[in-house]
Amino acid sequence: MKRLQPGLIFLGFWVLLVLGGRMNFFRDPGTFWHTVVGEKILTDGFLDRDPFTFTFRGDPWVPYQWLGEVGMALAHRVNGFDAQLAAATGVLAALFTFLTLRLARSGLNPVAALMFVGVVLAASATHFHVRPHLATIVGMVVTMVVIVEVEAGRRPWSAVAALIPVTLVWANVHGGVLGGLATLGLAGVGWTLFALLGKPSPIPTPRAVLGLLGVGLACGLVVFVNPYGVRLPRTWLDIMTMPHLPDIIVEHAPTDFANPITWPLAALMAGYLVLLAGTPPARWRVSWLLPLFWMLQAYGRVRHAPLFAVVACVAAADVWPQTRWARAVERRRPDFYAATTPVESTWGDWLKALALPALLVAAVAALQASHSPWGQWARLDPKHWPFEALPALRAGEPKPGRPNHLFNDYSDGAFSIYYTPGYEVFVDDRCEVFGDAWLVEFVETGGAEPPVVAAKMAAWQARHGRFDFALTRTDTAFDAYFAARPAEWEPVFHGDISHFYRRRDR
Repeated sequence: MKRLQPGLIFLGFWVLLVLGGRMNFFRDPGTFWHTVVGEKILTDGFLDRDPFTFTFRGDPWVPYQWLGEVGMALAHRVNGFDAQLAAATGVLAALFTFLTLRLARSGLNPVAALMFVGVVLAASATHFHVRPHLATIVGMVVTMVVIVEVEAGRRPWSAVAALIPVTLVWANVHGGVLGGLATLGLAGVGWTLFALLGKPSPIPTPRAVLGLLGVGLACGLVVFVNPYGVRLPRTWLDIMTMPHLPDIIVEHAPTDFANPITWPLAALMAGYLVLLAGTPPARWRVSWLLPLFWMLQAYGRVRHAPLFAVVACVAAADVWPQTRWARAVERRRPDFYAATTPVESTWGDWLKALALPALLVAAVAALQASHSPWGQWARLDPKHWPFEALPALRAGEPKPGRPNHLFNDYSDGAFSIYYTPGYEVFVDDRCEVFGDAWLVEFVETGGAEPPVVAAKMAAWQARHGRFDFALTRTDTAFDAYFAARPAEWEPVFHGDISHFYRRRDR
């Protein structure tokens, strides 16, 4: 704490995230519909049926991230996407500042701590989007810190009870709470086995084992404390058990290490294995092994990469001082690493550390609330989203009671839900609404030959209702279908990345 200035570190991370994220944080379609769902809940109350599509409109649907969506809507009310970006980057900047301080308190040189956290940030950055998933990254850090502190003997085993209220909030924000429950469960099983084998364990007695079991049971039960009861966690499980989801949605697919964007993740995986190899297996702790579980999860699904990254970072601060690498470095380069005795921070230390970040947050909040031009940070990429077609979409937006079925490509449903709510869309990225079999059919049709596309289009209209409008991406099979039928479809707008059509006899 004395060698580092938390406020300056926070400011550095925040500026870096804002500059790098003003476009990249808004590349996920979920940002659009999450915001609209949150606004609907604030305005009309809790939803329990699909309000957006004509394919499944009125079917049962649980907005299982409802609390995160309400938070997004509240930020949006302050200053739109600019306020959402400020909030998301502020949370992440605080998180990475905390991780840096934790590494530095182990005795590591501050520059080395910043470099390590920089790799962690790079390994996680592909999933930095304005959506409730960010809460799971924070939740995993909180869970892992509690587990590490308890096993290291710096906190009693009963400290895990703090995870009960954390789980309660987390479960209503994002389904990634399952990852936190799994991590706590693995720690409990590992501690019990260590106790049975006579190895050091924070739960050495049957009473402690039963106490931890009670905490785990309480964490499992509080996930049902939500407006939808059992339907909410059932939705998480439905999504995670869809067999074809990894084939059609990139974030559910296995990590492709041939892609340079994943190389920081690969470097972090290798680095953590080297750290672990620097300690004798007889001295390993359960908390040191937990990142290995998340390493496998990150390999299997790229969406778990940031979870492995932050869990590994928390563990690394505890593993590093115990390695032979650390002892060797201390002998040769004490300026790079010098073992320290952890000192408890006083309230005064924390007040000093939080003063500058608190002032920055207050200043940005005032800036956003005033709608100042200086607070206009977000820049949605016009090459990624069909903004070029938006004037035509809005000009033709149906009034209530008029035909309003909009056929659209996968990523553009949420765009229309946010910008042109007068249309009912064909598809969006809520996989729990459509199911993976339906989405596979859609994706495969998008790459099929014209006769197959025509047959599927006819079948979909027979099943879901005929199309009145179409928003397509340029040079796709779907675009070719509408362009080949000028007698039936009027081309309203043709742009570089998107085309907009309307049925002539609507």
